[in-house]
Amino acid sequence: MDRTTKIRIEHLFFHYGRRRVLDDVCAEIPANAITAIVGPSGQGKSTLLTCLNRLCDAVAGTRVSGRVMMHFQGQWQDILAPDVPLHWLRRKVGMVFQAPNPLPMSIFKNVAFVLKLTGQHRRPDVTDRVAQALARAFLWDEVRDRLHHDARTLSGGQQQRLCIARALVLEPEILLLDEPTSSLDSQAGEVIESLLLALRQRCTLVMVSHYQDQVRRVADCVLQMEAGKLKLLRQSGSV
Repeated sequence: MDRTTKIRIEHLFFHYGRRRVLDDVCAEIPANAITAIVGPSGQGKSTLLTCLNRLCDAVAGTRVSGRVMMHFQGQWQDILAPDVPLHWLRRKVGMVFQAPNPLPMSIFKNVAFVLKLTGQHRRPDVTDRVAQALARAFLWDEVRDRLHHDARTLSGGQQQRLCIARALVLEPEILLLDEPTSSLDSQAGEVIESLLLALRQRCTLVMVSHYQDQVRRVADCVLQMEAGKLKLLRQSGSV
């Protein structure tokens, strides 16, 4: 496998009951790039994202086969293998959903609780990590003086950046985003796009998007999903 590839999907099938949602999907996703998955609604784009961090495991009546190989610390790992710990995988592969979902707690606690779930409780370390994650999400300057305010008082765009900070605090190598700007106005969406372009220096991003203009602006690689099958539409020469 090429070491510039971060994810390699090999003959991936996904069934929900008797219905086949993903049909022999094969793809290579480059490292430190933004890969956009496009196509009509209901074709399996979001399902594919859930297979990349095994959120699909939580859905009753489903089954998945094939391999999803990811390159971590110099080695390839099939993340669908039954012996892969989910807590380890989800530290490596973060997820941001279409609608912002801040927890009913303060801005600070929304980000810090993820660290505490992983056993990190030292206050100085947690404080530093939260500040770094908020800064990487382009949010620190806007909230630094109200970290203990309810996160639900933030604007929609700020809430989405908070959710991105919550994903970034564990320093994932891969970040999955399911239509991250679809519930935002154009100005807030532009901030998220700038954020994504900055993040690709630190991690590999895979996003579902229905906005062709957005895909043209930010994506290094474009994959089209239709009828459960995936094909490469475009890949920049620098990837």
